[in-house]
Amino acid sequence: MRVTARIILPGLFIFFSFCGDIERPPLYTLFLTPNLPNNIGVVTTDFASGGRFKVLNPELLLSYPGLTPIHSDAVARFANDKVYIINRLNRDSIQVLDPNFGFQTVAEWSMGSATNPADIAIVGQNKAYVSLYASRILKIIHPSTGASLGQIDLGGYSEPSAIPDNLPEMSGMQLVGTSLFVVLQRLDRNDPSGYFPPGAWGSLLLEIDTVTDSIISTYTFPSPNPVGKPQLLELFGETHIIFAAANRMGFLSQTDGGVVAFRLSTRTFRSGFLFPETAAGGDILGVQIRNEQLGYASVLDASFNKTLQVFNPSTGQKLASLLFIPSSYDASLTTILLGDDEILYVSNTQFTQPGVTMFDTRDNRLLTPAPISVDLQPFDLIQLKE
Repeated sequence: MRVTARIILPGLFIFFSFCGDIERPPLYTLFLTPNLPNNIGVVTTDFASGGRFKVLNPELLLSYPGLTPIHSDAVARFANDKVYIINRLNRDSIQVLDPNFGFQTVAEWSMGSATNPADIAIVGQNKAYVSLYASRILKIIHPSTGASLGQIDLGGYSEPSAIPDNLPEMSGMQLVGTSLFVVLQRLDRNDPSGYFPPGAWGSLLLEIDTVTDSIISTYTFPSPNPVGKPQLLELFGETHIIFAAANRMGFLSQTDGGVVAFRLSTRTFRSGFLFPETAAGGDILGVQIRNEQLGYASVLDASFNKTLQVFNPSTGQKLASLLFIPSSYDASLTTILLGDDEILYVSNTQFTQPGVTMFDTRDNRLLTPAPISVDLQPFDLIQLKE
């Protein structure tokens, strides 16, 4: 394994040198990962040569030895009783794992060289959409065969800068009925800083009719640069899609974003932030909300300290910090997941003791004094049920 340099931000790896992905494990591992209803899927990585898909049992507080190899820069979705691994930059593929076959790979489809797939939305047994971060094309594929079913050109929605790149930076997606909502970050790739900041033109939420593949409408985010996977939930008596809209972050960090909510009944964003970065004290890079009084956010401050914070979505008030990782630790809180079991799962990549940390959201009690090891660094978390 060889790595000469790397920069890590949630949703972004920049590799300057790396070797091939980790080799396939022995076949006996097929019998070591049972498919149980409360299991949590964990995308892990060594941030260099490769990663593994692991399965965690929250009741036993352990991860199984199954070691399905995946790309070092990947996220995951669960649908159609399958795990879909989105292998991103430098592998550019969708990898399908079968939980009934020890979570081993049953298919892998290329999305095109250097397209950097960001997310997959499964409409049903016969249709899926793949957002491509480094392309203007939203791909439509068959979720069982990978066959192309068409495409939608979104180049016309890229930023209206003096030198447009025709790349709208499509990322996270959320299905609601027959509507597909696609995040278009619309970042400025021509900025001299080289860090792709959001521009004055703003980010868009694009709504697509999944029956006709036609664009219904676009909605402008109240704060640009939404990151991570959207969360769909009932809030304030109606259905919302929740986003962490970080605005300027990382090396360009400013406390200028926050958690925003899109009200489906009116197709409008709620006024104000559910949790502003001014209250969080840094860039909000991940969010999970339980109800009107309780939410969780992964925060990165300007000094690169990382915190897991509790907030009140009704007031925007910070209530507590559950975890703190100083900048001196080469680590992050990459993903947080609120499970159906009311447990908050946290990808804790402290290199001295990486693993998954768990909190009971009924009283914010720490359930894992030491993170549950998943061998490599945990990067993304999914519930293994629809």
